Amino acid sequence: MKYLFILIMTISLSACISTPEVKNREVSPAQSYHFEGDDESTKITGLLEKYGNDWAYHGAFLTVQIGNEKVIARKPVDRYNFSGEIGGGTYRDKKVNASCIGYAVTDRWTDVRCTIFVDNQQTVTLVF
Repeated sequence: MKYLFILIMTISLSACISTPEVKNREVSPAQSYHFEGDDESTKITGLLEKYGNDWAYHGAFLTVQIGNEKVIARKPVDRYNFSGEIGGGTYRDKKVNASCIGYAVTDRWTDVRCTIFVDNQQTVTLVF
């Protein structure tokens, strides 16, 4: 009985730790932003990966790329409406954050807009 309990707990914990299955990947169109001191504009784009089971989404991961650098790599967005504040990366030693808001289009589809901030300065809004 003791071993059965340990086996069940191990399976339960591995299910919680495993990476959820991505059901939909959406790439935002690249946008240009001119950082102060640069000669040229820099492209900013993003990838939103919605995950869940066969009948419902349960959240999303956001990856943001500025130029050739992935500055926010696979950070989770709110599981119910894909809204929230995320960060954790830097671009040229400046903190990068994203503020995302989900807009329900239908009962099975949500458009998401993520405004990207670099060093607390608003840059672009990515649309998924």
